[in-house]
This record gives sequence, C-alpha cells and structure tokens, in this order.
Amino acid sequence: MTSRRLSQPAWIAIPAAALVLALAAPVNTWAQGSQAPAATTAAEQPPADPPQEQEPQPARFFDSVTVSATLSPTVVRDTPGTVSVIGAETIQRRMIESTADLVKFEPGVYIDANVTRVGLNGFNIRGIGGNRVMTRVDGVETSEQFDFGPFNVHQFSLDLDTLKTAEIVRSSASSLYGSDALGGVVSFFTKDPADYLNGQSRHIGGKLLFDGRAEDTSGNAVLAGGNNRVQASLFGSYANGHEMRNRGRITAENATRTAPNPQDRTNIQALGKVTVRLGDGNTLRGAVEVADNDVTTEAFFSRTVTAAGPTVTSVTDIDSVDTMRRQRYSIDQTIDNRLRMNHLSWSLYAQNSDTDQVVDEVRVMTGPTSLTVLRNGTLEYEQQTIGGTAQGRKLVTPGGQGVLLTFGGSYKRDVFDMIRDRVDHNAATGAIVPAVNTILPSKYFPKSTVGEGGAYLQAEAQFGRVTVLPGLRYDRFTLDGDEADQVYIDNQNPRAADFSADRVSTRVGASLRLTNALSAHVQYSGGFRAPPYSAVNSGFTNLAGGYTSLPNTDLRPETSDNFEGSLRAATGRVSFGATVFSNHYDDFILQAFRGINPGTGLMEYQYQNVSKVSMNGLELQGDARLARDLRLRAAYTIIRGNDVSTDVDVPINTVAPDQGTLGLQYDVPSGRWGSELIVRAVRGQRPDVAGTGFYAPAAFAVADATGWLRVAPDLIVRVGVLNFTNTRYFEWSNVRGRQASDINIDRYSSPGAAALLSLSYGW
Repeated sequence: MTSRRLSQPAWIAIPAAALVLALAAPVNTWAQGSQAPAATTAAEQPPADPPQEQEPQPARFFDSVTVSATLSPTVVRDTPGTVSVIGAETIQRRMIESTADLVKFEPGVYIDANVTRVGLNGFNIRGIGGNRVMTRVDGVETSEQFDFGPFNVHQFSLDLDTLKTAEIVRSSASSLYGSDALGGVVSFFTKDPADYLNGQSRHIGGKLLFDGRAEDTSGNAVLAGGNNRVQASLFGSYANGHEMRNRGRITAENATRTAPNPQDRTNIQALGKVTVRLGDGNTLRGAVEVADNDVTTEAFFSRTVTAAGPTVTSVTDIDSVDTMRRQRYSIDQTIDNRLRMNHLSWSLYAQNSDTDQVVDEVRVMTGPTSLTVLRNGTLEYEQQTIGGTAQGRKLVTPGGQGVLLTFGGSYKRDVFDMIRDRVDHNAATGAIVPAVNTILPSKYFPKSTVGEGGAYLQAEAQFGRVTVLPGLRYDRFTLDGDEADQVYIDNQNPRAADFSADRVSTRVGASLRLTNALSAHVQYSGGFRAPPYSAVNSGFTNLAGGYTSLPNTDLRPETSDNFEGSLRAATGRVSFGATVFSNHYDDFILQAFRGINPGTGLMEYQYQNVSKVSMNGLELQGDARLARDLRLRAAYTIIRGNDVSTDVDVPINTVAPDQGTLGLQYDVPSGRWGSELIVRAVRGQRPDVAGTGFYAPAAFAVADATGWLRVAPDLIVRVGVLNFTNTRYFEWSNVRGRQASDINIDRYSSPGAAALLSLSYGW
C-alpha cells in the first residue's frame, strides 16, 4: 500500500516540470504591472467594448472573484486551489434552470439523481459525492441528503434566478469549513437588493419560462426598493410541470414501461431580504426564504407481480406523493475597519426541512384465499438547524512583512428525526389487515441531536513573486442519541448511544507569479467527515426480509489527503489553465455484511470503516477571444479512481467518464442580440468502472444552442434548443449500478431535443 501511494503523487510532476522550465524564462517583477485584477471584478461579466482603434480586452475565465476558496475576496487566478465561479449573466445566457444544468458545463462535477421519482439530489466532485460535498446557500449549509432503501431526501431546492454567483471549490475544504467538506464545497450567493436596484431607488422585474424537457411552465417576479441606508427585495416564483422526458418508447402501464412515470410537479419559492447601512463599511442584512415542493407520481414501474409459495401478489396500482418543505431565517453583519480589524462579520441562522412521502398501493393476492388490500405507507423525515458564524480579517506587518490573517469559528446544532409506518385495509370490508413479520411503526435511526463546532486560522503572505497560504481548523463533533426513543427500541435495537470525535485539518498552498502572463500553484489540503448520526445508531429490522442493520459506536471519521498543482497563463487574447490532482481518502464509511446471526437467523449489516480510495485527475480550461465579438471557451477532465483497500486496486463507480465542453459565444457590439453554441462530449464509461455485469453507457456528444434578443431596454427574449441533434444518451449518474441485461434501460435515458423559451423584464 505504501509504495503505491507514494507513486500516485507523480501527477504533481507535470506542473513541477513546467515550473522549472518557466523559471528559466525572463520574468518581470510584480511592480511592473502583474498585479491581480481588483477584487471588485464582476464574475462572468465580459470586458467593456474598447475603442474601435484598440484591440479588445482578453477573455480570462480566471479573472472572476471567489469568496468561498479562501473566505476573502480573491481573484481565481491567484487562488492555489481550483474553483469555478458561475455568474448570473452566464446562468441567464445558457438558460440554466436546475443544478444539473448548472454543472453540465463543469467537467468532473455532476448531480446524483433519482430519475424515476424525486429527481435531483447532491453534488459529486472529482468522484466524491453525497454528504461528503458541502452545499451552502448564503453561508447556511443545506439540509443533509438521506437515503435508505426507496426513501430519498433532497439536500435543497432553489430557483437559480435568485443567484448572484455559484462557486464550486474542488477537493477538500475542511480547513475552512470542517466536516462535510471532505470532497469540496458548492456555495450559492443569492442577490441582495442592491443587485436589483443597480443604483436606482426601485426595481420591478419578472420572467416567464417554458421548458420543453418536462413541459414546465414557470414564472417569477421581484420587487426591490430603498435608499442609501435601507434597501429591501422580495423574490417569488412558481413552477408547474410534469415528468422529465426520456427516450423510452414503451408506454405500458406496468413494470415493462420505459417511458417516464407520469408526474405532476409544483415548486414554490419566496426569498425576502433587507439590508441596513449602519455606517461606512457597516451593513446589517436579514433574509427569510421559504420553499415548497410537491411531486405526485403514478408509479407504473412498480406495478409488479411476485409469488410466495401458492400465493401470488399483484400490485395493480401504486401512487406516491412526495412533499418537501424548507424555511430559512438568517441575519448577518459585516463591519470594515473597526476595532483595529480590517473586516469583521457574524451571522445567526435557523433552518427547518421536512420531507414526507406517502405511497398508496392496491395489492391483489390470489391463491388458497383471495384478498384485495389497500396499503397506505408513510414516511416522515425532519431536520431542524440553528447555528452561527464569526469571522475576522487583520493585516499585520511583523518585521515589515505584510500578512493577512483570516480567523473565525462556527457552530451548528441539528436535530434529526424520522418515522415510518404502514396500514393495510381489506378493500371489501375496510378492516385492518394485521402486518406479518413486520414491526410498525419503525425508525432507521433514533431521534438525534448533532453538534458541530470549529475554529480556524489562515494566513496569507507575499514574498516577492511567491504567495503562501497556510491554514488549519479544529473541529469537534458530538452526537446525542435519544435513549428514550421507544419506537427505535421496539424495533429490536439497543438504546441509542452518544458519540464524540474531534479533528484538526490543515492546508498549505503557494502561488508563484512566473511572468506577467504565467503563474504556478501547488496545494495540500487535509479533509475529514464526521461519522453520520444515522450510521452510528443505524437500526432497522425487517423480519420478512430476514435482515437487520446494527449500530456502530466505534466508527472513525473519514479523512483525506489532497495534492494539487496547476499552471495558469494569459497572453494576448488567450488564457489557459491546467491542473493535476491526487486525492487519497481513508476510512470511508460503508455498509458491510457481517454474516448470519445463528441466534436470530437474520443477516446482519453494519456501517464500518472499510474503504480506502485514491482519486487522480487532470483538468484543462481555455478561453480565447477569436474576434471582437466572438469568444471560445473549452474545458476537459480526466479522472481515475480506485478502491485501494486491498492489494488489488478496484475501480470505483462514482467516477464519471472523461468529458469536455466546447462553447462558442457571439454578441453583436450594439448589445442587441447574441447567441451561444455549446457541445458537451462524454467518453463511454469503461467496463471496469461500471463493474462486471453492469451497464456501461456508450460515448455521446450533445449540442445546445441558445440565443437572446433585447426587444426593449429592459425586455429580453431568450430561446434555446437543447440536444438539438436529438441524441440518445445516458448520464452516468442515472444508470450507475444498473444491470447490463436490464431490458428497461431506456427508462434512465436523458431527454431528446427540447425547446426553451423565456421572456424577462428588468432581469
């Protein structure tokens, strides 16, 4: 194991060799004009049109400003790690309507999904997903993802029209964010009132959209107003749609169906914000967000027939209703140049998330006796969160050397609870049919209170052309399981146990400005993820199925060591970046089979630290202004991941195939209209990654075209045709783990050609 892990960081040799070659070239000093762009550079905004006699400004994707990567405004070009910044202008131009749309142009990042029921879920970055990637909205971590059997809880829902920017930090960010940032961070920043007002005293805006992929119709509106001291905004949206289309052609109303299950979807969101300027550099902000989502599914896929001895059970009808409710309340303040500090900020927040799933079935049993049963199953899941943060920045000059210190802490407290129940009624008499070999009601875990607190310190210092960025964070994690949770105990589980763990995470990065046009970056970052509450006190017994899930209070935190090196260049009209990384994860927590208990006859499963994983990859990005009005952007990613727990490396199936994007953007100088063509090419999944006997989708290329026309100063029409070649293809996350012999594989295919049309006013 040791020799293998020592050989893997050889990926770093690529930028290291380039670094040596670049050092041999003539170099200008920073004082000769190589300073980074100002921190106020607008993310994703194209450069202003230059005078006719001058060359246009170069297009540089890394001139955007990131806050998530270092917790202070930093130009992407000067950030040691890899971060993507996606601005509101790009979201509108590309007609991005979901998180899956948002990341499909970010190779190496994708969304896990349940295409047959509730849809999109959490992010996967460089092969690591689930709750190992932290997702935040305005600094508040979203609800956790939870999966157990058919039950699936989303992390969040968000109307992307509220966004000012989205930032994706790749690989561990635990030195700043603690647990759940093991695989990276996705930060969403919603628009403040000032972003709508743009210097005016009031603003009214709205948007109407039709999305042909699911026949969605949606609309939103925003009102904003204020003066130099107090400003407020209110955003509201409503969407109604149906099932996401696929390329399935079998429309039978049973388990052979490959066309999507019929669905009705309703999404409602409201976001209100108030900002108060208490003085120069002193701003207080409050926000309230409410999101309601309902999905009703006619589950033709689940109309199955099973036999148990002489009795045959046919599910002749099955319907599900999934409801997701979320409320967020937050207040924060930023203070500049007070109390001998360059910057101070604090925040307090509360968030409630509830997911309910109701399934109604008609089950017809034939055999020695005939019986029709009306089954009603319910499952309720709740997460209640309160927390707060504090941060400071201070520029100190020990020995005349400027060092920017960033320090702070955070604490949050989550309460998780759930309950599962089921009632069967005789359809003829209405009498309750007693459950057999099933304990009801039941829980997958006891009511649990989880506390996570941490403190961090980061320093940034520049020594000539070299900038170094070391940092560390201490975190403590506690779990208090409710020992009096009788439903949990009645399911043949031991009393809930308490648990605690702590961890120190470190990071050190360095940037070297080789020339005015070329810079090199290296970074090491350590990561950790605390054992999930649902794994420590996992408990569920299915007597009919003959299995039980056991708790494990001896779990250790998952940890990682992440190495990364990159080169970024900008010369003339062209900018380019290349990054290599080698990430190593230890003590992955997975559910393992313990064998059959001779006393109970039940198969026993338990979450254990069973896996070591290695991820290596190469990421390329480029940006070029081919002509005054024509811009070309491209990206490509290769990732290889293996389970290295034993002497034989085994590819892991959470790694997406190699993929790249190529975009050509054209805007007329008058700003009247523009268009963009984007092609995304994905290599076929390697059979060894898919696994023996599992489906490995073929390579594909998908082309999207969008265009916009400004018909009036504040009125814009946008039109898009997605997958305009009508390509039949499968996203890896949708078919991962499916059998190669699955005759219903078209059920998981992506939509064919689809049109989008939007009309926006003042947006």
